[in-house]
Amino acid sequence: MRPPLVLALGFLAAGPCPGRAQLPEGISFKQGPINSVVITRGGQRMVLYRGSNSAQAVLLTHARRDLVESVRAVAEGAELVVAPEKSREALNRAEEFWQGFWDKRFNYYGQQVNKLPRRNLEVDRFVKEGATIRWQELEFEVMETGGYTRDAVCYLLETGGKRIAFTGDLLWQGGRVFDLYSFQDAIPGARIGAYHGYAGRLGQWVASLEKIAAWEPDLLLPARGPLIVDPTGDINKAVTRARAVYRNYLSTNALHWYFGKDRLTTAGRRVLGTDAEVELMPFAEHIDLPSWCRHMGTTKLLLSRDGYGFVLDVGGNGPHRMLREALRDGLLKKIEGIWVTHLHNDHTQNVGAAAREFGCPVYAVPEVADGLRNPGSWFLPGLIPEPVAEVAIKNDGETWRWREFNLTSHFFPGQMYNHGGLLVERDDHQPVFFIGDSFSPSGIDDYCLMNRNLMREDTGYFFCLRKVRGLPPGSWLVNQHIPHLFRFSGAELDQLEQRYRQRAATIAELTPWDDLNYAIDEQWAWFYPYGSEARPGQQVDLELRLWNHSRKERTFEVRLEEDSTLQPLGKAPVLTLGPRTGGRVEVSLRVSKEAGPGVHVITADLRSEEIELDSWIEALVKVSR
Repeated sequence: MRPPLVLALGFLAAGPCPGRAQLPEGISFKQGPINSVVITRGGQRMVLYRGSNSAQAVLLTHARRDLVESVRAVAEGAELVVAPEKSREALNRAEEFWQGFWDKRFNYYGQQVNKLPRRNLEVDRFVKEGATIRWQELEFEVMETGGYTRDAVCYLLETGGKRIAFTGDLLWQGGRVFDLYSFQDAIPGARIGAYHGYAGRLGQWVASLEKIAAWEPDLLLPARGPLIVDPTGDINKAVTRARAVYRNYLSTNALHWYFGKDRLTTAGRRVLGTDAEVELMPFAEHIDLPSWCRHMGTTKLLLSRDGYGFVLDVGGNGPHRMLREALRDGLLKKIEGIWVTHLHNDHTQNVGAAAREFGCPVYAVPEVADGLRNPGSWFLPGLIPEPVAEVAIKNDGETWRWREFNLTSHFFPGQMYNHGGLLVERDDHQPVFFIGDSFSPSGIDDYCLMNRNLMREDTGYFFCLRKVRGLPPGSWLVNQHIPHLFRFSGAELDQLEQRYRQRAATIAELTPWDDLNYAIDEQWAWFYPYGSEARPGQQVDLELRLWNHSRKERTFEVRLEEDSTLQPLGKAPVLTLGPRTGGRVEVSLRVSKEAGPGVHVITADLRSEEIELDSWIEALVKVSR
């Protein structure tokens, strides 16, 4: 077992900085929640990442919110502010983004991290690859280094006999990177969209690291974590780990069933190398659906012997129409219930309308039910904006009888955390477990990191694999997209679990947190409701929901960042959570009486021992008059 890593986000700032003596005269580096780099020359000051005093120049490496807000006060008084060309929209149109995101957040599959500035930041010069910035007889070269973010650049400087790269969030000391979920993106060359693009920018990241390595820097000055004094060694470690993670991911990938070998090979070679062999899991045993189960897109219809129906998911107009036609044509006498497997719109789009038309109840596990009733309170992939008003909750393990079928509800956090499964048993057939989108015959559906695929024994795919192993002998699985029954052998289940454990171990090495789940779970801290509506002068009540992924007790402190429109009412209470537990604190805001109409954003800082995160989470408040 590797020794525990320290997430040096801020608490080392006052201590000595390893490698500081190697910095040329006039360059200072101070560790903090966001590091501070100050270059002093000719009585002038240039700042990167974070600043508390005035400066004449500011260089931004990318437009993540915590970086922008850490340097905003200095930048607003500086004579020269430089930022990447690819950050232009985030910095020049921040308010416009949030106005549009009120609606865009629904049916959303762009899967980009929303840690964007709340307000515009004025920039004097936007730069691209190869540009030169001359300041006080120093010359900085711009190198575009997309990967961790789409827009990132590094600034390269030769001074005092040293080759120094100011690298932003490109790399963390020790061959690591701050998180994995930020890499989610489309892979156009493989015809893979952003939703299916697990760590889709890892290929760009590897290329960017190799570009930096080819420049042969002596030191890297990052936006987070310690000074990097062994660039070559740390870059080699990072590339090796990234390739190991992606190679492992492909080896048990459910997309093999849907997309085929060629597309996944194309995706793999972007990270692994142009001639790399890509291992894919062979298809598991699969057969046709039984006659009592009809496939309608992402909807499954169970037919009883006496002509009644029970539906799993209603994902759009097509399946809804097919159900209506089945009733009209006499295939069905009545639809008596709808089970919702999970929250994505290709499974939920017409659930409410179908339930009203057919006069039947809607069932779901608690983790799915609240997202159906209150979709605007959540920010997850593919949520529909229309609430399903009435949802009957079925708890994990709850069993009931429908016609000749025994039905058992399961919490099944596979493809996404907010996910259920339904075990269906009848006397004349082996049991069938309807698993939503959580497995295909070629493996695991964990291709979207924003779905919260937690790598913990008590939840996520480790939990799901135990559920599958615990099914009655001979049980089959059904994915809502697939017109087949399938099942894994014991050896195949062993392979899935072993590979998943190997990937978890490698992600833990690639990221600096004390538990890898902070690096794959963007929603470990979030506001509920995510979106609220209010009028000027009204109070808005929120919950800050936290999940302590660590294996030790943690106490979290929360500070709401004041805004001229949204004013915190008092200090948020501290929250102490045991290992691997979740909790919540209540916070309230007052909407200013002078607030204008539109969407306003509140953000919060988090503190827990070495975890120090600024402007980390956001909630939206839509003000109307």
